[in-house]
Amino acid sequence: MAEYLSKAMALAQDAAKLSMRFSEGLVDNALEFGLDTPGSFYDNAEYKLALVRKELGSGSDKDKLVAMKRLLAAVAKGHDASEHFADVVKNVASGNLEVRRLVYIYLLRYAEQEQDLALLSVNTFQRDLGDSNQVIRAMALRVMSSIRVPVISPIVVLAVRKLALDRSPHVRKTAALAVTKLVRLDAGLREELVEIVETMLRENSPLAVGSVIRAFCAVCPTRYDMVHGQFRRWCVMLADLDEWGQVELVKLLVAYARTQFAKPVGDILDADHALLLRSVQPLMQSRNSAVVMSAVSAFCHLAPQTLLPVVARPLVRLLKAGRESAYVVLTNIQQIARHSPAMFSPYVRSFYVAAGDPPFTRRLKLQILAAIVSPKTVNMMVVEVAGYTQSLLTDIAVGAAGVLLACARSVRESVMDCFASLLLMLDDARPEVSGAAMQAVCGLLLDGTVRDLQDRTMTLYDIVCFLVRKMDGGKLTDDGARACVVGLVCAFMRSKFGSLHALEVLRRGARSFKDEGAQTKMQLLELSACLMLAHRAQEEGPLARMLEEYSEKMSDIHAYLFTLARYDVDFDVRDRARMLRALCPLPGDEAHSEQMPRVLEIANELMAASSDNLGQANRRLDQKTAFTIGSLSLTVDRPMSEYAALPEWPTVKPPSVDRGTLPGTRNVGGGKVDVTSVTTTQQPNYPMSRAINIAGISGRAQPYSSGPEYSTPRSAADHDDLDAFLNSADDSSERVVHVNPRTAFVFQQSEESSESDISSSESESESSGLESSASSEERQSTEEEDSGESSDDERSPFTGAKSD
Repeated sequence: MAEYLSKAMALAQDAAKLSMRFSEGLVDNALEFGLDTPGSFYDNAEYKLALVRKELGSGSDKDKLVAMKRLLAAVAKGHDASEHFADVVKNVASGNLEVRRLVYIYLLRYAEQEQDLALLSVNTFQRDLGDSNQVIRAMALRVMSSIRVPVISPIVVLAVRKLALDRSPHVRKTAALAVTKLVRLDAGLREELVEIVETMLRENSPLAVGSVIRAFCAVCPTRYDMVHGQFRRWCVMLADLDEWGQVELVKLLVAYARTQFAKPVGDILDADHALLLRSVQPLMQSRNSAVVMSAVSAFCHLAPQTLLPVVARPLVRLLKAGRESAYVVLTNIQQIARHSPAMFSPYVRSFYVAAGDPPFTRRLKLQILAAIVSPKTVNMMVVEVAGYTQSLLTDIAVGAAGVLLACARSVRESVMDCFASLLLMLDDARPEVSGAAMQAVCGLLLDGTVRDLQDRTMTLYDIVCFLVRKMDGGKLTDDGARACVVGLVCAFMRSKFGSLHALEVLRRGARSFKDEGAQTKMQLLELSACLMLAHRAQEEGPLARMLEEYSEKMSDIHAYLFTLARYDVDFDVRDRARMLRALCPLPGDEAHSEQMPRVLEIANELMAASSDNLGQANRRLDQKTAFTIGSLSLTVDRPMSEYAALPEWPTVKPPSVDRGTLPGTRNVGGGKVDVTSVTTTQQPNYPMSRAINIAGISGRAQPYSSGPEYSTPRSAADHDDLDAFLNSADDSSERVVHVNPRTAFVFQQSEESSESDISSSESESESSGLESSASSEERQSTEEEDSGESSDDERSPFTGAKSD
């Protein structure tokens, strides 16, 4: 039997070896006949790594290509392939285009770790900067800028200066990204890079504008004088940029507007200010959450109060994204709702707690519900939140108490319903829930919300008696809740309840003093001090008569409490007892009797202020620092390392400057626009002599050939062939610009234009939407990169149009 098993095991091992060799043979044959797949390199990466060094030194480009694919597959799987750096560098000048691209990708990964070896290839990189293929030029610059060695910084600056004027927008984009790397490597190059960035700001390709804006913010973020001439052009082409570029450009334009425009007052805006808002508004319909948040941030920090409601619907739409994105959106909604709660009232149902919401989402939704309470929504909100009070999840029940507190304070008609629900929550067995309800009840009593609506069935005396019975019966176990009850007795010490039962509450508290929490102990000490001060002040009234009758008993309780607090294990209790004993000394502490009147006066003022602070603390909501809307600092509630607050609005009216020209319009500026037209879809009839006619945003940015002004593309329909079209006169200055009225700024059309031209242009603009134009640009750029052809070398640096 044992011999049979051993033979079976040997047979199984032989079969496994044969299967492995068979699979390797299939892979080798597939590679031989060009039938390899990307998965094959991942499957055999570890097994074939031993052959990589040999294949990289082979004279066959095919072997080198296979070796580089296997090497990058190993890097993608997390393996350290830096040991092959020297062998890879030898192939940096390979004649095979695909091999060179893979070598550059590898060098981008390990150039920073192997700086000395990477420096050996700098000459090759410099030579590749003049290669006919745009991908090679861009990759060479990327690798050079990734070598973080200050010695070659001047060489990289020269390369960036050269490629900043390249014909390919892909290469110019890489040059702009290299500028940010140079600033981080050597801050002393900042002045030299400012000149390069100023040249890059004339960039007209949507592919590279975002990178140029990033370079500007890294080198000279406050040089707004360089932005003046580009402002209107950027507003028009904002819809054509990629999503990353839109986010970067909106941030820059918001900071620019906060320093160059006056703060909106009333319904009148500067024409350029309204132009920016109209350009940003369509971005709220973007599929990218970051773009929507940047547009919302722009409106929150730039738009007047009458335009803010337009941000509510896009924010609510983003709540349907993943829970991480929903958390960021809810954090921003919470910040906005504190200042403008009415805009979210129509969407109150979107903030109801769902069964699948994570804890952080539930907490933010409940806080938002507390912030957007209004007379229109309070009825449905109270019914919904009343169900939350019975939730098995503690955090939902605790948050419901806060919402009921906000409803009672905001709408007078709902006070008693909310207060009754809070009293019912005191019977909850969970200490956190009963404590939150008790704090809400305490806040409503101290700020007078409930006292103003008392009737014969529920007086202040009845309410305080009910709460003290809850405490004495052991139903309130939370330390904060018990402290609130004692604080209420101290606050209403001169009321009917205080004059009858305050001393009894103090006696019962002294009996269980050693078992109470720190907060309850400190409140009992304050209650004892208040009663002693009232007795020594020789006041008149029911409380004074009660204290006079039981003065000896009260002195004994007072001394007993402060003696226990002196040796308490909690240092906060000991410190509070030491302070109160100085203000209200025991009989043996009156060494300086001549100073006692002044001490008593100060003590009365401090104790009165303590009672007032208790009510204010219960009323104060969880406030956050006012960070910029849409920033990471707002999400994490602390300033990040690179966080920069938005500049304040100028105190004086900024001077009028030239902010460039628009297609089909004259260079005008400084006019005023009615704010109600910013969010309309109709074309308002503003006089062109005073302001820009604003009604939408341009779906496509018009290219320009020389200088900052635009030129309208000519139509080739009237010419028989291309030569006739190129030799024809450019009548762009007499043509009328028509743009998409749904997604773009619509500028006032020329009076000489015929209705036939207008109708044909509108039909063309409607057929070319924002998404189709963006997708065509992406396909075009992808084809150019993959083909590796040098067709882009015949294009001019900034217009992207082929030269004659």
